Amino acid sequence: MTSYLGHEKPEQIFRQSLAKDKLHHAWILAGDKGLGKATFAQQAAHFLLNSRNQPSGFCEVQDNEAGHLLTAGSHPDFRLLRRGAKGDKEERKARDNGFDALDEHELARNIKVDQIRDLQPLFQNQASISEYRVVVIDSADDLERAGANAILKNLEEPPKNTIFFLISHMPDRLLPTIRSRCQILRFDPLSDTDMRGLLKKAAPKLGEADLEALVLAGEGSPGRAFQYIEVGLAELEEIARQIIKSGDKDNSLKSELARKLALKAATPRYRAFLERAPSLIAEQIKSSELPCSMQTIEKWREARELATAALPKALDNQAVIFRLASLMGGLAPSGRVK
Repeated sequence: MTSYLGHEKPEQIFRQSLAKDKLHHAWILAGDKGLGKATFAQQAAHFLLNSRNQPSGFCEVQDNEAGHLLTAGSHPDFRLLRRGAKGDKEERKARDNGFDALDEHELARNIKVDQIRDLQPLFQNQASISEYRVVVIDSADDLERAGANAILKNLEEPPKNTIFFLISHMPDRLLPTIRSRCQILRFDPLSDTDMRGLLKKAAPKLGEADLEALVLAGEGSPGRAFQYIEVGLAELEEIARQIIKSGDKDNSLKSELARKLALKAATPRYRAFLERAPSLIAEQIKSSELPCSMQTIEKWREARELATAALPKALDNQAVIFRLASLMGGLAPSGRVK
C-alpha cells in the first residue's frame, strides 16, 4: 500500500517496472509546479537507495541509514542538482541558513554545465553503500544549453545502476533527444479530497473555512496551497470574497485589503495575492448563475494582465490591489451586466 497521497499511479508505474526488472535508467517527472514531483523524486530515491532492506513502498518517515543520509545531504550515492546561489552574498546566506532560505531572485538563472561535470566522479566507481546511484535534477527546465548537452551524454551511455530523475514543469521545451531517452511520468492536479488530506496533515490547526479556501486556492497543487498557508492567504481571500459578494460600494473592504498588502513586510503576501486574484475572478464567473458576458471576461483579462505586470513594472502596491478589488466588486450581483 502506498503512503504517497495523491500520486499513487506514478508510484505504481515506477515500482512495477522495478519489480519486472525493467526499470528505466531515466525518468522525466512532468507536470505543473507545486504538484509534488520533487517529493516524489526524493521518496523514489530513498526507495532505491534503501532497496537492500526491501522497503514496502514510498514513505515520508525515512528512519533508516539511507533516509538519515539523504536528510543530511550526505548520501554518497545521491546527487541533487538545482540552481545555485547567484553570488557570494547569496552563497554565504545559504551556508548560514540553508539553501532553502534563498529566495527566487537570489538564485542563479540556470543549472550550469560545471554542475553536470561535477557528477562524473560519481559514475567512475560502483555505488558506495547502495545497490543504485540516484541523480535528481530539479528542474531540467533550468539546464543551460551546454548543461543539457552534457547530461544527454550520460543519458545516452548511462552508468550502470544509475537512475536519473529529471523534474520538468515544461517537458515539451526539453531537448527532443533528452525526452527520447527518458520515460515520462505525468503528474496531474490532486483531487480536492487528497488536497484536504495533505493540508490537514501539514497544518492540523487549520479551521474548516481556511481549509476550504486553501483547497480552492491550491487548484490541485499542494505546493501552491502550502505557500498560501505560510503567507496567510486565507484571510485575504475571505476579504476578496466579501468584496465579490457585496460589491463593497463604500470601498471600505477594498481599502482594507490594499492597506494589508501595501507595506514592504507584506511582499510575500502581495505576491501570493497577485497570483491568486485572477483565479478568484475566474471561479466567480464560472460559478455565477448568470450567463458569462464579454464584460465579465474583460474583468478577468484585465486582472490577469495587471497581476502579471505589477512586479516587473514595479507598480504601486496599493493602486494595484485597489484596482484588482474593484474588478472583483464588479462581479457582485448588483454590479453585473445582465
